[in-house]
Amino acid sequence: MLGMKLSREHLNAAATATFEHTATELAKGGEPATCAALCRRLNRAIDDEVAAVTNAGAAIACAVGCDYCCHLRVGVFPHEAVALHEHLRTRMSSADAAVIAQRIRANAERIDGLTVEQHRAAGIPCAFLVEQRCSAHEARPSACATHHSLSRERCEHAFRHPADIGTPRGSRPALLELQVFGSALIEATQAGCKAAGRSGEQVELHQAMRALLERDEHT
Repeated sequence: MLGMKLSREHLNAAATATFEHTATELAKGGEPATCAALCRRLNRAIDDEVAAVTNAGAAIACAVGCDYCCHLRVGVFPHEAVALHEHLRTRMSSADAAVIAQRIRANAERIDGLTVEQHRAAGIPCAFLVEQRCSAHEARPSACATHHSLSRERCEHAFRHPADIGTPRGSRPALLELQVFGSALIEATQAGCKAAGRSGEQVELHQAMRALLERDEHT
């Protein structure tokens, strides 16, 4: 059952607003600035909910310097990949962007040879992870924004013992209300993409980013 902070009315309103805004903005075109703005808007919505439940007493364990989830497989919508690419291109120094681009290509090449299950167990650090922090935090994809945990120790265990992934020992305790809220906004985003005539399929982050980098090389 949803709590007072995440009432069904509030959940439906947030999901509807996300769907309508996504569909409207992407129908105008997939310009990088539009894609980046969509990601920032969703991130703010998620961050506001996390702040609300934290202020209400929820013991969210996520904190700066905890980067276990930055080694997970992440799927991104096409516009989220464009937003990350725009962040890389316009918000970072050329030197930092070059280093991250090199990591993107290396990670993508490694992932090419893995099954989804093997990738999930490989613990590959995200190319945007710099000194235990996300260097593209404001443009992070919805899969990252909605991920949270109530136990840093359980996240560390799953990271250090990938064989336990998918088992009770490797499970991540999370707040049901935030999971429901996050899933609803991701589904609304997917529906908005489709309503705008765009793909609602999520693609592995590094492989999607590599495609954009390769496109740059041929333009």
